[in-house]
Amino acid sequence: MALSPQEASAHLLQQQAINWLVRLRADDFSETEMVAFAEWLAKDHAHSEAFAAAESLFSELVLAAKSPVPDISVRIDVQDNAPIVKLPPQRSAAKRYRRWLAATLAMAAVWLFVVMLVMPKQAHWLDNYLSDYHTETGELRAVQLADGSQVLLNTNSAVSVDFNASVRQITLHYGQARFTVAKDIQRPFQVVSDGLRVRALGTVFEVYKRSGEVSVTVQEHAVSASVQSETINPDSVQVQQGQQLSYRSGSALNKPKTVELSQTSAWQQQRLFINDRPLGELLDELGRYRVGRVFLADEKLKNLRVTGVFSLDKPEQVLSSVVNALNLQETRLGPWWVLLHR
Repeated sequence: MALSPQEASAHLLQQQAINWLVRLRADDFSETEMVAFAEWLAKDHAHSEAFAAAESLFSELVLAAKSPVPDISVRIDVQDNAPIVKLPPQRSAAKRYRRWLAATLAMAAVWLFVVMLVMPKQAHWLDNYLSDYHTETGELRAVQLADGSQVLLNTNSAVSVDFNASVRQITLHYGQARFTVAKDIQRPFQVVSDGLRVRALGTVFEVYKRSGEVSVTVQEHAVSASVQSETINPDSVQVQQGQQLSYRSGSALNKPKTVELSQTSAWQQQRLFINDRPLGELLDELGRYRVGRVFLADEKLKNLRVTGVFSLDKPEQVLSSVVNALNLQETRLGPWWVLLHR
């Protein structure tokens, strides 16, 4: 029998809800998918109801798998030995729960959607919780470790420290950090981030993790970089002073390239060097130092070329100067959102 349009629509919505439920439990669930899920959930109250029903069904299936026998218990009254049967709760309670869950999910979807729009790059609550040290938006923080080494954390960055008898290991969860390493022959100093292991062979280097890429820049002496994977050639690459290595997760190591250290390390003096780079690249970098988002009305605006030295402790002034230099218009959408257009 063919489904009516209403039944077909309900069936499609149910399938979408189940698909989202499966993806939310996947290890590779991305930030882009999280935004798409929030948009889908907030689009219509029926979506949140469908997802709540799918969540409820999933929970019932899990409970059923754990309890193969019906949830019916019998107890004997001592007075008259009359068996009293305890029946499962009425289905109306489950319906009320699903309605409550749908309403809660709808409110959560609106909140999640707003958070993703306002500060997607700054939202690292879990990493912050797991880290030993982290910085907020616009914050620059110097940390001295137990061995005498020093870490300078850039804006929106987080690290964990794991020192033992054989190795001194730092995990860079996200962001950018400069490491000034204290000498300890018995315990090598290494930084790991997104599958890349960087071992110090000298004194000063920095590691920057962003958008699936990790870059290593050496300011003094050298480091040895290797991939933490059995499927990729484990050979290491040495990065010398004045060189930078870029690595994308899951790929092999490339050859380091020579860079201008005065430009790559400018963030340590809260400055940003941009030399004939696209506007989109500048906005991505500036987004690390300000709360909110900058939107472009036309995708072509991303390719406008920008050159300059900018002060990162005043990101709003940087944005205004770029708008004036490129003859753009700026429209404020509330306290956090900015739309750039002609």
